[in-house]
Amino acid sequence: MNRSILAVAVASLLPYASYTQAQEVSADETMVVTANRFEQPLNDVVASTTIVSKQEIDQIQAKSLVDILKRVPGIEVSQSGGRGHSASVFMRGYNSDQILFLVDGVRIDSAAGGIKFNHIPVGIIERVEVIRGPGGALYGSDAVAGVINVITESGNDSDATYLSLGAGSDAQKEASFSITSELENTGVLKLAGGFEETDGFDIKDPATGLDYGYESQNLFASYGQSITDALTGSISLRWFDSLTEYDKGSKYFGYSENLSLTGALEYQRERFNSVLRVNQQSIENLDYSKSEGKDNAGTKKEIELTSVQFLNLYQFNDDFSIGAGADWRREELKDGSMSYGSLDPLAGDARDTTGIYTSVDAQFGDLSVLGSVRYDKHDSYDNYTTWSLGSLYHISDNHAVRFAVGTAFKAPSYSDLKDNADLQPEEAMNREIGYIGNFNLFDLEITAYDNKVDNLIIWYQASPWYPLNVDAKLKGIEITGQFDTSFIHHTVIAEFKDHKDSQGNKLAKRADENYKWLMDAAYEDFDFNLTYTFTGERLGNPNETYTEENMLPSVGLWDISVGYWISPKLVVRGKVDNLTDKEYQTTIGYAAPERRFFANMTYQF
Repeated sequence: MNRSILAVAVASLLPYASYTQAQEVSADETMVVTANRFEQPLNDVVASTTIVSKQEIDQIQAKSLVDILKRVPGIEVSQSGGRGHSASVFMRGYNSDQILFLVDGVRIDSAAGGIKFNHIPVGIIERVEVIRGPGGALYGSDAVAGVINVITESGNDSDATYLSLGAGSDAQKEASFSITSELENTGVLKLAGGFEETDGFDIKDPATGLDYGYESQNLFASYGQSITDALTGSISLRWFDSLTEYDKGSKYFGYSENLSLTGALEYQRERFNSVLRVNQQSIENLDYSKSEGKDNAGTKKEIELTSVQFLNLYQFNDDFSIGAGADWRREELKDGSMSYGSLDPLAGDARDTTGIYTSVDAQFGDLSVLGSVRYDKHDSYDNYTTWSLGSLYHISDNHAVRFAVGTAFKAPSYSDLKDNADLQPEEAMNREIGYIGNFNLFDLEITAYDNKVDNLIIWYQASPWYPLNVDAKLKGIEITGQFDTSFIHHTVIAEFKDHKDSQGNKLAKRADENYKWLMDAAYEDFDFNLTYTFTGERLGNPNETYTEENMLPSVGLWDISVGYWISPKLVVRGKVDNLTDKEYQTTIGYAAPERRFFANMTYQF
């Protein structure tokens, strides 16, 4: 099969990479684990895919997962304040709840509702894989817009140790470390941890005269062992907690703690690969005033998540493989969970979901085809069957087209059901078509999509806010172009969206137009990144009229980061966010950060 077009297109799938990196990393060397739940070369992936490596994360000096994702094609973000405060990630017009969020292939926090994107410690991230398009036929509930998989396992068996220290605006301080050690040639031990704190700033608009800070700590440990030539085992422990100050008429505190333990066995022999993975998570979210204190929090959610995955893949030959697997997941809202000072009506509730799937990956000359189907049995709702079919056809060495169609569903979270017990699961149908081309002076990728959603869950503004089911259509075009000028690599992204409910109302906080210009360079001992992001005008909150006070104005922002390698082991970096000091909002009533400075130093032992 002719795959040269995918090797050319890899740069568009790695939009952050500097020019130097793009020359060093080939499509054949870049591996993806999210697209079909097993490791495969990026140039075999049919879906719209973006990979962000640790090197790229370090170069842009990301402080949160939001910083990483806001530069990815098809994604825009909104935030209620600064570091650590509530954030939403929108993918192709869908909000955070319609995106399946994984850490090392294990879903996190979906039962509570609202993924805490700002709380995942960046220091433990090895890479982020973003799959755009429905993933329900492989993953089940929640993968309506796509899948975001945060990978913390490096896959690197060599010894490595680093220490990083940083400081910046608003008395921000951070430190992190990572130690990877190979033990007796068969086992790899990794330890990592870090902390961060900031005094914050006055996030309210109009101002309250108070600063709203944030602090967090995290620890990570993993051990992998080759048991036999074909069998490996691993165990990992991940813990983080955070404390965020926010406004609720007066200063309130939001505490979040997540403890996750995962054990896995993987068998690989010639053409057969099998993985058994078990995960246990404990999640605690508290909200309280200074007078209440943490022990008497008025709002408390304690959730236990247990999941088992059994995944299998058989490669018949170089052109044909079949995958099959099963997932079981239990979500339990613990007794004693409180909402606004009263016992949560769902406290003590547990619900199970069981799913089975199969997939076929076949190649017929210049045509690649991936099909999958999945059946899910849910305790509280009807059973669901989802499916997907995607193809990639090479017109020539430098041009290819792709097509995908698929379905997905999402069950309401505990947070949704607490305020509306009559909510129904979301059901979606997606269709998309794309083009990938390599020309003499530039590379180009264009994707057009058309999504129809029944029972989309939208939270409407009232006192208190409440969720309702609505039907909606989300359509759009994503365009990514790349070219080089001297030693500077340019990535230009344009996104055009049309997102309305069945009454013709725009969905809130989504812009019709987004533009991104990423400039990366590496020269001798320096690396450099300059980013421009433009977000168009959008409606501030659901159920509002299109008046000036209810609209979030368009805004264009510049960010810059520079790194200098003093020696092969020591690098110093500086970063300025909101370089032109724009005043803007991404959430009505909340001020976004003004110009911010940050510097850090990393030493590799």
